[in-house]
Amino acid sequence: MKALWMWIAICAMAVGCGGGAVSGLVANAGADFSVAVGEAPKFDGCASAGSIVNYKWTIVTAPSGMAKDAGKVLREVNASCSFTLESEMGLQEVGEWVIQLEVRDAGGNTATDTVTVTVNP
Repeated sequence: MKALWMWIAICAMAVGCGGGAVSGLVANAGADFSVAVGEAPKFDGCASAGSIVNYKWTIVTAPSGMAKDAGKVLREVNASCSFTLESEMGLQEVGEWVIQLEVRDAGGNTATDTVTVTVNP
């Protein structure tokens, strides 16, 4: 009986015996990379793990001339872990852009990771 209570206590501390923090959900936005102005960057979150139902890519920080773009969602999809940013939505300002990948599972659990894209002239 003592062992059962010990297991219940440990399980409860691990956020619900299989949910939440132990869901195995991991976001992986890929390695940092560089592109030239006008080049379409490709974002790849396919190394993320878990039962992912949604991928959301958001600008966290942008060069000073495009600071208003911080918070802008670049892409949110349920099926595709990678995409190439269309030229009309491209990262047109020289400098560093930090892009966040948020992955979500069916239980609403999320995990995040960032990638830095350096845009060169």
